[in-house]
Formats: sequence, C-alpha cells, structure tokens
Amino acid sequence: MPQVSLGHPDDGGNETTSALNWFEVGGTGIDTAFNYYNQDQVGEAFRQSGVTREKVFITTKITCPPDPIPGPVTPQKALAAVKRNLGELGMDYVDLMLLHFPCTTGLEDTLAAWRGLQDAQAQGLVRAVGVSNFMREHLDAVMALGGTPPAVNQCNMSIGSHDDDLIAYTKSLGITFQAYSPLRHMSLLVPVISRVAAAHGVSNAQVALRWINQQGVLLATSPGLNEEFMAADLDLGAFTLTEEEMSTLGALQDNGHIAINNNGKDKTVVASRGGVKALSLGRKHDDKQISSRYVS
Repeated sequence: MPQVSLGHPDDGGNETTSALNWFEVGGTGIDTAFNYYNQDQVGEAFRQSGVTREKVFITTKITCPPDPIPGPVTPQKALAAVKRNLGELGMDYVDLMLLHFPCTTGLEDTLAAWRGLQDAQAQGLVRAVGVSNFMREHLDAVMALGGTPPAVNQCNMSIGSHDDDLIAYTKSLGITFQAYSPLRHMSLLVPVISRVAAAHGVSNAQVALRWINQQGVLLATSPGLNEEFMAADLDLGAFTLTEEEMSTLGALQDNGHIAINNNGKDKTVVASRGGVKALSLGRKHDDKQISSRYVS
C-alpha cells in the first residue's frame, strides 16, 4: 500500500484530471468512495492513463448501512454494495475496500456489514478489507468477530486534530492507521511550522504531512490539480523531523495554538509552496481552484 494516496479533492474538481496528474507525477494510490460520487471518474482516469492495473492501488468504501439499499443490514447487502462500487469504477477488483464508518443503526449492523466485506474478499472482489472512522469499541467488536481482521483504519488526523490513543491502539492490533484530511483543522500560518519548514528547506504543508507520515501513518492527501503540490506530497521521505520538532508540532493541538477555522472549513491554511505568494479563499492556479493551501 502506498505511503501517500490521492484523496477526495477538496475543491470539487474533476477527479479524472486530478488522478491523471497524480499518475503523471508518479503517484500510484487513489482513495475514493461511493459517497464521493467520483468512482466513475477514477476508473476513467485509470483507463486513460495507460498504467497497468498491478501498478496502481485503488481504495474505495461502502457506506453503513449500505446506501441506497433499503431494509435491514445484512452481509449480502454489503456484498452487493461492493459489487456496485466495482461497477462504478469499471474494475474487477479493488486493492482495499473500507467500511466508511460504523453503522448509524447500531453495532450489530456494523458487524453484519463487516461480514459482507469479508465475503467480498473471500470471493476475490477485494484484495484487502478495512474500516474508517472506527473507534476502540468498534475495532474490538470486529476483532472479536474473527475471520479476516481489518488491514487499515482510516481516520481524521492532522497536527491540529489527532487522537494519539486511538492511533496507538489501532497499531497495537496490527492494523495500519491511515490519515485523511491531513491539512484540515489547522492553520499552517503557525510560526513554529514555518520555522521547521525553513530549517529543512521544505513547504509548511510538507512539514505537516511529514509529521504524520514519520509516525508510521499512511496518508490520503488532497492537492487539487497542482502537479507541484502532488510531487511535494510524494517526496516526504526527503527529510526527517527531529525528535524535538515532532514533539513540538504534536503539542500544538494540546496548547491551543491551532484552531478549526470557520467550522472546519479552512480559509486560512497557509503553506510555503513553490516560492509564489498567494492568499486565498479558494486559491486559484492556472484558473483552476485547488485545495485550500496558501503559499508563501
């Protein structure tokens, strides 16, 4: 599984173009979902790219209860949801299928849906199965069920929002932790982030992403259509944060130095990118709106 995958575009842009750009700069992992409403675009990008199937890693997700299938949750309905996702992608299998979140209708329904994912793997429709937005009690329940355990727990994680106990517990079960929204719930204008970025000669966004990845956590990023941002997101191994830097950055959440802006919609996310100065609510690049990352 790649260290960094292309996640859902923050700007609502066309995923076909975004994914094609991602493949062009060397990215191999794509993260999508039924309720991202772009699986057809992901599949089209793959077909246009000319990249062989074994060289890409496709992650997608089913909802819980399996939308829009009515009635009680059953493994059969979850399996049908998996097949529907494959149909939208135009693929025979995916590399990783996640249960997008615990069922809103209760734990028993969550476990029924999880059994459906296990059945999908047994039938060769998915190479691996996992979960998303699962807390400790949900992980305990699926582990107690037996059979194939989750390969991944994908949850929100950024410098501004991280549940260290959940991350540690997930890893203790042998489950890989993957971060989504790694630049959300934070402002990259925080001086300490800028100082660390300057010390390593990288962007503020790269510091924020490296802080996550250096903890052994995988990433799903949203760089929009910008190939320079994509290449930077894929180049996180080019530098290493010191123990002191890791600790200082991790404490920003606890110290209240980073706050969610505008109910979580980051109007003031700032990162040094490419030596260009911009200040944006929906910053533009090549007349295309890209994800909310300021540059300095």
